[in-house]
Amino acid sequence: MASATQDLDLFVRDALAKGASKEQIAATLGGAGWSTEQVTRALSAFSDVPFVVPVPKPRATMSAREAFFYLLMFAALYMAAFHLCDLVFDLLDGADSAADALAGRSRADIRWSMATLLIAFPVFLWMSRLVGRNVARDPLQRLSPVRRWLTYLTLFLAALALIIDAITLVSRFFGGDLRWVFLLKVLTVAAVAGAIFGHYLRDLRRGEEPAGSASADRFGGLLAAASTLAVLGAVVWGVVVTGSPSEMRQIRIDAHRVKDIDEIVDAVRDHAKEAGSLPTSLDPIAAEPGSRLALRDPETAAPYEYVRVDDTHFRVCARFATDTAHARPEGYPAELTPWNHGAGQHCFTRSWKPKESINEEAASGVESAGP
Repeated sequence: MASATQDLDLFVRDALAKGASKEQIAATLGGAGWSTEQVTRALSAFSDVPFVVPVPKPRATMSAREAFFYLLMFAALYMAAFHLCDLVFDLLDGADSAADALAGRSRADIRWSMATLLIAFPVFLWMSRLVGRNVARDPLQRLSPVRRWLTYLTLFLAALALIIDAITLVSRFFGGDLRWVFLLKVLTVAAVAGAIFGHYLRDLRRGEEPAGSASADRFGGLLAAASTLAVLGAVVWGVVVTGSPSEMRQIRIDAHRVKDIDEIVDAVRDHAKEAGSLPTSLDPIAAEPGSRLALRDPETAAPYEYVRVDDTHFRVCARFATDTAHARPEGYPAELTPWNHGAGQHCFTRSWKPKESINEEAASGVESAGP
């Protein structure tokens, strides 16, 4: 195929050099079986400037720098589009009280999608602006092979997403399962994929419209503004659901406190089993060879409080910043009930005897030692 194209280009050049007009060349090639598109492309490679030999027009080339710009721009676009849909899906599942999806799911996926959007989307906007400026300076770059290939690939992926989205909608319609959460997910995919498809289809058809024209700039500016608002809205919604960074920090510190107390409880039980009685303080346990118990609060450095209640029961207390009744914390043991606590000073009563500890822990997990 490449050889045939080269033969055609050579024929056109030789014909123009011998004085044949472009109309005569087009008629001759058409009669020989060449398509109109092939003939037009071959003739457009030469300028109409009069000279002793045919004058070729500048052709779009591909440089490593140009390939880097376009690959980075489209990669950032794919990342932002995927994680915008993924973030909205997770947030809709959390808002669906029937599914209660976030109760047993880590919010790490939501935070990862938010982080990706906050990095990938600005990179895409920045690279788009940079590429747009380059095209405005050199309109021939609009015919760049890497640009056209990646644009058509993006159109294919967006069209495929729209087709799958429509198929899923029709399938669920026939199944009678069109819940509001599902419909909003369908609309999300349709909006994201449709915006991408429409933008790049228009970009391909903009050959006759200058890149810096008012119409092109106005459309691009409106699309960029709408996309930015959508991304910011999804991120703000995610922060409301998962909590602010300061709130998440307090939850993680409280999880660290629970972990420390859990290890202290195990150490006290092991000591009591060997000694036959509960210690009056944590000093004997801390003095044991190889002991690595964390006996102080990770934030305030205040010592955890240990109290021997009677011969079989003891308490370990700490001051917490959050209340487990508001949401399931991350980093806590799988069985949260024995570690439920409110904000402020809270004590956990435990027994060192295995048979008694089961009932005691279930009953004492919500005990508080004051505000």
